[in-house]
Amino acid sequence: KRESFDQHLVLKDENIFYLTGFYGKDSNSILLVSPEKSYLLVNFIFYEEAKEAISDLKIEVVLYKKNRFKKFVEILEGLDSGCLGIEAAHIDHMSYTKLESMLKKTGNKLIGKHGLVEDFRVVKDDSEIKSIREACEITDNAFQDFLKLPSKEILKLNELEIAIELERLLIRNGGKGRSFDFVIAGGKNSSMPHYKSDHLSINDSVLLMDFGTFFSNYCSDITRTVFFNKSRLNDRLKKIYEIVLSAQLKAIEACREGIRCSELDSIARGYIGKQGYEKEFGHGLGHGVGLEVHEGPIVNHNSKTILKENMVITIEPGIYIPGLGGIRIEDMVIVKKNGCGILYRSKKDFTILP
Repeated sequence: KRESFDQHLVLKDENIFYLTGFYGKDSNSILLVSPEKSYLLVNFIFYEEAKEAISDLKIEVVLYKKNRFKKFVEILEGLDSGCLGIEAAHIDHMSYTKLESMLKKTGNKLIGKHGLVEDFRVVKDDSEIKSIREACEITDNAFQDFLKLPSKEILKLNELEIAIELERLLIRNGGKGRSFDFVIAGGKNSSMPHYKSDHLSINDSVLLMDFGTFFSNYCSDITRTVFFNKSRLNDRLKKIYEIVLSAQLKAIEACREGIRCSELDSIARGYIGKQGYEKEFGHGLGHGVGLEVHEGPIVNHNSKTILKENMVITIEPGIYIPGLGGIRIEDMVIVKKNGCGILYRSKKDFTILP
């Protein structure tokens, strides 16, 4: 049975931006969406930004001083309401219980729901795609600039310093900083898919770089794996690289509207498995990217989601060998009716930096 809501409470910053145009990181805001008029409750820190960002006359920006829920209930008392839907995934149990109790006293019912806004965000409109394309172009340009650096200069840097250099290049090319904590993994560290970079040198070997930026609040996400010093190259890693690249290209070729995410995952996973590395590919093939670097749809062996035109996803197979290293190649693509569009032009053939 589907619940009928009089109003919706939106709490997640990215969802508030999607609906209003105002974005405040960790803003603790509330958006009350009503049929006639909506209300955005913000604290002092974000009040001026919200007033400037919102031009829709049907959205009133309201300042709350201490208790956002108390202010919300005050507004609600002047409205014809009854049943309110709330983003259950974005409120802790204690706050939910407190708000539920406050609303009961006013004769209102609170219903926790999932995907109130996220279900709309998975398919991008033209303006969103434009921003995502720009973020990816910035990332491409930054990576091209990185590849121009002499390898002897790169090898002087530790993992954290490489992350800083990549972020500097992203900003220089127009990005708004890093869209997530970069994974910069040298040598054996690259066998850990979400490795936390450290004060460690690269040591003339493999370098896995997973990085991205923001443009107009939309994210980019790319992974490239490169090598140093041909004389010390591990032949097994070179072979693994070619397997990962082939798996990715097969998945990209199959990506189109109408394919189930689990089927797309199985194409890359099946190929890697046939090469003897099924157990070494332990994560999903990809995920959606937009206002968040990880959002729907999830592309893994369990996902029943069917891809639709203008969804934006990553395709990023990988093989990870503890004690040796790991290879991951990641591109973002736009799903089309009869295929997909790759959002990066950065080289991904086997590369030994000079």
